[in-house]
Amino acid sequence: MAIVNQIQVCGGKIFANLDEACTEYSKCLKEGTDREKINFSIVLSNGEHKSITIRQDRDNQVIAYGDFEGLPNALEWALGKE
Repeated sequence: MAIVNQIQVCGGKIFANLDEACTEYSKCLKEGTDREKINFSIVLSNGEHKSITIRQDRDNQVIAYGDFEGLPNALEWALGKE
């Protein structure tokens, strides 16, 4: 099993549960931000730490990047090499 131990919303506040994180994300969207993303910090059953970021891109597509196999990392995404 993998456990989400932190959820960072819009590059700022960190939450421990999904309900509070979603409420904050909704608030960020209403206020307008250029950091429309949610980052999940995950601990795998073997103790390894991973992360995944989910965000809306310029074309209104929901995309993901992180350090899981098969996902582009943040630098690859930023450089458009996904």
